[in-house]
Amino acid sequence: MKKIIDILTSVLFAAFLFAFAIAFVLTPDADFSEEENRSLRTFPKFTWERLLDGSFSSDINEYFADQFPARDSLVGIKGVTETLLLKGENNGVLLGDDGQLAVRLFDAYKSRLERTHDMDYYYTENVALAVDALNAFAKSSAVPVTTMLPPRSVDVAVSAFDYPTEISDALDAQLAESIVPEAGYLTDLRAQMESRYAAGEYVYFRTDHHWTTYGAYIAYTMLMREWGMEDEIIPQDAFTVETVERFYGTTWSRAGYKFVGPDTLELWSLGSEDGFTTTCYAEKQVKGEDGKPANVKEAYKTFPGWLNRDYLAKKDKYAAFLDSTHNEQTVFKNDGKDHPRLLIAKDSFANTMVPFLAQHFDLVIVNLAGRMTDLTSYVEEYGCDRVLIVWNRANLIENNILAAIK
Repeated sequence: MKKIIDILTSVLFAAFLFAFAIAFVLTPDADFSEEENRSLRTFPKFTWERLLDGSFSSDINEYFADQFPARDSLVGIKGVTETLLLKGENNGVLLGDDGQLAVRLFDAYKSRLERTHDMDYYYTENVALAVDALNAFAKSSAVPVTTMLPPRSVDVAVSAFDYPTEISDALDAQLAESIVPEAGYLTDLRAQMESRYAAGEYVYFRTDHHWTTYGAYIAYTMLMREWGMEDEIIPQDAFTVETVERFYGTTWSRAGYKFVGPDTLELWSLGSEDGFTTTCYAEKQVKGEDGKPANVKEAYKTFPGWLNRDYLAKKDKYAAFLDSTHNEQTVFKNDGKDHPRLLIAKDSFANTMVPFLAQHFDLVIVNLAGRMTDLTSYVEEYGCDRVLIVWNRANLIENNILAAIK
């Protein structure tokens, strides 16, 4: 009897593997995961050199992981299993009180040729290179510079996790000690967000890595005080708040904790959004008068206000702010008057601050993640009066883009 059971087990296991192999072959590769809001690995290019240095093997493993049939369902099953085993995390994401999620493990950037996967460590040398570039830019800038480095969820939601803060504290100390005064670094941003979170305020999402619109409002008030504009801060009760239910963020997708409930996304409005225009720009190559290729900038999308409500019906509802990601945008008032101009060099954390900052400035917005790092040129081209750099600390750990600003 035992022999029959063993044979049946082996046959069922082999059938299971065979079925998944057939499904893998027959299922077309997907380019994008709406669930995780990211591009998926396609089949890597093969060369003997890439095979020998190990990069092909690494890429093919990631390709199989991304294109595996029923991947989202299997990630969810793993998340439930890890919870039942009382592990407190899955896929490098912590599960805390009240369903709070936070990424613990990052792909730490060390050099152009080396990145350490799934680390809760960061390389001080890489952060130092970013700070050196920031300092050099701030010292040479013809206009005032302010730097905002939003903390990670794991830095803010400390009260929700039984997790050590030594790494976050070390990064905090390095930044505070090494960024020069000319860079206008807001040193108390993490402490402000952490204390408000501990007090029960909804400053960061539970299922996403971003701050909420209320968190963005707190950041806005801190900036206005830093700029000596405290008397111009728009009070919170002046806004009408529209709530959008069932927002599941990228951290939720990575974690696989399908039992964790959704967030609520808030849209704050003064009712004057149609008095603003957002324009998206891109460069294209044309033939110049001399017959040689030349790059020209053109507007390829324009819309009133700063929201694309089409995204509110999709999973990535946060992308409604500024119509998701564009490398260069402006948000200008339509009143024909001259307004001070603010250059925002940013990642997506800045998107939810636009409804507040646009009330005081005409905004020129460039996407650092798209390598739009020549900030001096943008200041000169648009006649900007000050620069705001918004670059969250996960980006600081995971890439070297800030080191390229000038």
